[in-house]
Amino acid sequence: MKKIKGFILLGMIALAMFALTGCGKTTVNLNKYITIECAGYDSLGTASFSFDYEAFEKDYSGKIKLSSKDSNEMKLLGLLSGGSSAELLLDVCVSQNLDQARNLSNGDTITLTWNCEDEMASEYFNCKLDYSDIEYKVTGLTEVGKFNPFDYVEVSFSETEPYIIATITQNYDQPEMQYIRFTADKEHNLCNGDIVTVTASISGSVDTFVENYGVVISETERTYTVEGLPHYATGVAEIPSDVMDAMSAKGEEVFRAYVANSWNKPENLISVTYIGNYFLTAKPLEYVTRSKSFWTENYVYLVYKITATNPDPEEVVEYYYYVYYGDIEIQPDGSCSVDVNTCTAPDTGWFSTETFKVGSYTYVGYESLEALKENRVTSHVDEYEYTISVQE
Repeated sequence: MKKIKGFILLGMIALAMFALTGCGKTTVNLNKYITIECAGYDSLGTASFSFDYEAFEKDYSGKIKLSSKDSNEMKLLGLLSGGSSAELLLDVCVSQNLDQARNLSNGDTITLTWNCEDEMASEYFNCKLDYSDIEYKVTGLTEVGKFNPFDYVEVSFSETEPYIIATITQNYDQPEMQYIRFTADKEHNLCNGDIVTVTASISGSVDTFVENYGVVISETERTYTVEGLPHYATGVAEIPSDVMDAMSAKGEEVFRAYVANSWNKPENLISVTYIGNYFLTAKPLEYVTRSKSFWTENYVYLVYKITATNPDPEEVVEYYYYVYYGDIEIQPDGSCSVDVNTCTAPDTGWFSTETFKVGSYTYVGYESLEALKENRVTSHVDEYEYTISVQE
């Protein structure tokens, strides 16, 4: 009978219950009825326990009663529960478990612990539960030869944090490995420093495996640490200064090349000044569901203040331009993996949304920093965090 059923049944008569006074409580020795057993092969043994309900019922039948003023209520409760008050006590107030039950070896010590409702037993059943943890030394497991499957497997890690993946490669030249299965508790979206636990188990019957090879597996679990892999930059501070200088110089070169090729009067360009950057980094995986295949993990927007003379009407124009780099990786030695020659600039096509006009002349860029920031940065705050180091 399930515990929840016992609680429901107790609730049906809760208002009629009262604790008996002036009478001694029945002491119930729980350890007496527990038997622990182990079976199987050394290093792969299993443990189980049993409770002798028949002996318990024989010893306490008639001695354990619900504290009710109305015996008819007890009869009704017993009828609904399908058992005696002694059985109901066990169902409602007593539970136990083993701290380890699998992959046991001769000489191991396992412990059965109790989880009991002492106050409920006292109040509703007028009983005192007597119990203590039971330690059991594992013996009698069949000893056979040992085979360590981890001697024939390689666990490797690849890709870039936070998308590192674990790969398990087995050496099938060893015959036993045909029947060994490996599983990792974590395989994807790993970071440097993460601990991955790999478990080895026999596919199919252990007895058949022993009959075929005369051995059991000696190690069933091993941990591996993710380390030595690159990570995506989370801020400008991680990018070496010489790389930042090269990127900003490339951005200016890209803009000047655009002016030379597209402006009617390139000589009207007065100055190009790098004034800082916006750095966007993707929010943690627990906040945003994404696949690296379709996601840019970070962006650095290099911002330039442009000063030029507009031909008609003739006036000085100041506006803002950018180039950006994405998916910037930092290597374990602190160096930066980025192709400086590959950056993205604003769209210069007819349907570009990043243009404005002064008179009859069209400029690619933004009339204000606020407009640039709104379009390229703050409109993506649901997916990205950002820092600003732009100064006019």
